[in-house]
Amino acid sequence: MLRSALAVIFAMALPLASAAEEIPLDPNELSVQDASGKNIAVFSVKQLQAEFPQQTYDTRTPWTSDGEKIEYRGPLLINVLAKAGITAAQEVKVVAYDNFVSDIRMDEIRSYNPILAVERRCNAKDKAGSLCPPGQDFRPISMVEKGPIFIVWPFDQLPASYVPGRNSIWVFFPVILRAAR
Repeated sequence: MLRSALAVIFAMALPLASAAEEIPLDPNELSVQDASGKNIAVFSVKQLQAEFPQQTYDTRTPWTSDGEKIEYRGPLLINVLAKAGITAAQEVKVVAYDNFVSDIRMDEIRSYNPILAVERRCNAKDKAGSLCPPGQDFRPISMVEKGPIFIVWPFDQLPASYVPGRNSIWVFFPVILRAAR
C-alpha cells in the first residue's frame, strides 16, 4: 500500500517539477504556449484588459458561501487562446505561479466560457478603504483573493458533478496556458 502511494506521489511530482522549471517570474503575465512548450504569446494583465472584450460574471465559486457572489471581470479564455492560435487543441494545460497544474478540456472551455478574471467589483469595504476611489467600479484582484489572474467559471451553469469533482478548473494565478497534444 505504501509503495503504491509513493508511486502515485512520485508520478505526480515529475510533471510539477518540469513545469516549475518554466514558471515565469511575474504572476502579472500569462504565457500561451504550443504543445512543445514554446511561447507563442505573452499577455500582461493590462493587455488582457485592453486588447479583449471584457466579460463579467456575478458568481459563486467553490470556496464562497452559498449566498455569496463576487462579480469578476476579464476576457473570455477562448478569446485569448484564439488570439494566440490555440483552438485546435483538445486540452489546455494550465500552470499556476505556485506550480499547481490543471488540465482543462477545450469542450469545457467552449461549453461554459470561463474568463481570465483580472478585476473584481468594488464592494462597500473597498470603497470605505483606499482600494476603490470614488467613481471606480472594479479593482485588481490581489494574490490573497486568487489573483492577479483567476480562471473564473459561471458557477451556476456548471454540472453539479463539477463541485468538488472539477474544482481544479478554477485556477488561481495562472501563468502558462499550454496546448496539449
